[in-house]
Amino acid sequence: MRRLRQRVAERLAAEEGAIFKDAPIRVTVAYPNSYAVAMASLGFQTVYRLFNEEPDFAAERAFLEDAELAPAGRLPSYESFRAAGDVEIFAVSIAFELDLVNLVRLLRAAGLEPLREERGEREPLVILGGPLTSSNPWPLAPFADVILIGDGEEAIPLIAEAYRQTRDKRRFLESVEGMPGFFLPDRDEREPHWTSAPLEKLPVYSQIVSSLSEFPGAFLIEAERGCPRPCTFCLARVMYGPTRNVPAEALLAAIPEAVQKVGLVGASLSDYPYVKEVGHELLRRGVKLSVSSIRADRVDAELAQILKEGGLRTFTVAADGPSQRLRDLLKKQISEEQLLRAAEIARSLGFRGFKLYQMIGLPTETEGDIDEMLRFTAKLSQITPVTLSVSPFVPKRHTPHFGDGFAGVKIIDQRLKRIRKELRRLRPRVEVRSGSAKWAWIEAVIARGGSEVGLAALRLAEGESYSAWKRALAEVGWRDPLNQADPQGTALSFNIS
Repeated sequence: MRRLRQRVAERLAAEEGAIFKDAPIRVTVAYPNSYAVAMASLGFQTVYRLFNEEPDFAAERAFLEDAELAPAGRLPSYESFRAAGDVEIFAVSIAFELDLVNLVRLLRAAGLEPLREERGEREPLVILGGPLTSSNPWPLAPFADVILIGDGEEAIPLIAEAYRQTRDKRRFLESVEGMPGFFLPDRDEREPHWTSAPLEKLPVYSQIVSSLSEFPGAFLIEAERGCPRPCTFCLARVMYGPTRNVPAEALLAAIPEAVQKVGLVGASLSDYPYVKEVGHELLRRGVKLSVSSIRADRVDAELAQILKEGGLRTFTVAADGPSQRLRDLLKKQISEEQLLRAAEIARSLGFRGFKLYQMIGLPTETEGDIDEMLRFTAKLSQITPVTLSVSPFVPKRHTPHFGDGFAGVKIIDQRLKRIRKELRRLRPRVEVRSGSAKWAWIEAVIARGGSEVGLAALRLAEGESYSAWKRALAEVGWRDPLNQADPQGTALSFNIS
């Protein structure tokens, strides 16, 4: 444990804003991935702060990454180094489909039985929240006592009040049953509608600023929630409800004067009506500014200049479809002309790089669509060097693509091979980065699967691989929801929960 204590001490020393509190009701807020990823999650940090704001509650953090150095079942919390599972509430924020197996590992690392039905009444109440619980809670159902659907700003105060009144797992579950946004897997046949935080509860922002985060030293703040765009593949508009834009004065007032770097968070920051006003004011304060990406149809020289003066070095936009036909199908509302104009702005202002996100394996996609992407990438590279980031398309629940099939590992691999081969001649003007077709298929299975997919994940905690996933899915009786062939050609059928 000496190495682990040293790691925790070093990370705490690199933080500002950690909360050290003693209270009767102890909570662990845990993340099924690394410290750096967790500390870049506004949802994780918000839940940590909200629990600590409640009378009688004290929340501490724990991260799966530390299980490698901890004794089995004795994952520690950061604030007091106590056993993370020695609490009344064990809350997990889970963002990504591929962290499903990590959830199992996290529960075991904390000394908890992963399956809900194998935990006793005196075991901690296990509450799961985060983006994955809203996009598809069913694979999580075997593990959770409560799954939160929607915004934590609404749910955490309700949890605290209900638990403060009961101090008992069974009575707590009875008291929250039927509340909006509370899904009790052992009692509910359907998940509820999402809960959406009203504008007056926004913005949310970093409780802790860490130099060891994925965004080192950045104070993250959410400028908008929801999305005004109709993109058919994205869950932002569906999950987060109508767009709520935080007024500029409220956003700026929430940013401490001592902050040196701000990361604006939002699904479509280029559509945030106060983005230039906020940007100019932060520059006046001498604050560095970063955003994840901007829309090519909304960027202009003024916004690009603000971002460059704020320290942005790489200009990042998303096309998301290899051809105009497919972008129109996705309702992306981006044209080739707008993408070229964004590249010209990036070149004129001296940005070091231009990153373009693309998806392949889309419904109705043909080799002709890939031809168009290759021609366009070559044209783009004549303006500025391009990093082309290509991801396989993953259909999601709650989108119009729920009934669309995954393109297939072989098809995607063939197209990725072709893209890399044909663009190799343009190096160093074009660099191609791509995701894994096999792991995209697994992500698609989790994104649309039922509770049996969670049971498959339970079998993989000691060794996760593509072939292991396939074996585990077969063992639990998983069947493909669209009666399609799996990546190896075996016909399957399946009814989703």
